[in-house]
Amino acid sequence: MKKTIAILTAAVLLISLMAVPAMAHKDNASYGDVPKSADPIVLDAQKDAVYDKGLKLDITRKYEPYDWSPDTTSTGAAWILWQDGFLYLYAEINKAIGALLPQGDYADQSGQPWMTDSLEIFLDWPNDSEGGEFDQYRIDAYGYRSFQNNFTGENSYGDEEKASDGIFEGKAKIIDNNNYAVEFKIPLQTNPGSIGFLLQINEMWDESTRSVVFSGSSTGNANSWVPIECDFIVLASTEVTAVVAVEEPAPAEPEPAAPPPAEEAPAEAPPPPVVSTPPQTGDTAVIIFAALILTAAAGMVVFKKRTQK
Repeated sequence: MKKTIAILTAAVLLISLMAVPAMAHKDNASYGDVPKSADPIVLDAQKDAVYDKGLKLDITRKYEPYDWSPDTTSTGAAWILWQDGFLYLYAEINKAIGALLPQGDYADQSGQPWMTDSLEIFLDWPNDSEGGEFDQYRIDAYGYRSFQNNFTGENSYGDEEKASDGIFEGKAKIIDNNNYAVEFKIPLQTNPGSIGFLLQINEMWDESTRSVVFSGSSTGNANSWVPIECDFIVLASTEVTAVVAVEEPAPAEPEPAAPPPAEEAPAEAPPPPVVSTPPQTGDTAVIIFAALILTAAAGMVVFKKRTQK
């Protein structure tokens, strides 16, 4: 009996442990499925056509405790795909009021890279909300990248030559005084499945005043470094492409061959003209001689009959 109870207890414990990751986000929601790109993606802060086939997220939610300026106006849109072991994200940020601040050295030297106009991605790879194990990836409007793992404290920041190499890749492009685009290529640390996810825009007003805007959340409270409140994305096996298949036109049916031209019957030769042949001189003499003989013969017959009388 004791052995049976021990087995049942172990089974219940095992089932409960297996259920924790699945239930950790039971009150949160999925942003949606992230499809796999079948097209190559060029990392250049320009929107490849295939991104329009990816998961699109709006970045518009203000969070009051972080909203130190009443005039926060930045909004953004992001498109997400995955391919060959990497998560790709392209985003366009619009700062409706106030121009982008010059880059300067403040963020780099202060050790506070978030103190510049930038976009951050927070990822809870196992999506289990335990231990605050968010990885943070950041690209500012000028192409500077930074990375931080809140659990290990690993951090890096700098320009293209020294920033986050070997951790993730990224590019940025300033569109005009108020708008910029960023593109991320982040190595996946999980197989296709669900990943805790959050996007954050850092909007700078001066070197010490910042506002933030987040991607939407079903809980309404998800913010930096609070993975238990975040929703999640799902890496799907569905492949997408922007290549339009061109259907080969059906071969045209050959036109029926024209019948050979009818052979024209040879034209009949006109009848030879009738030519009157004048009698020859020799023939005339013969005819006269024959007439004389007939006349003489007729005379002899008459003469003979008269004699007999």
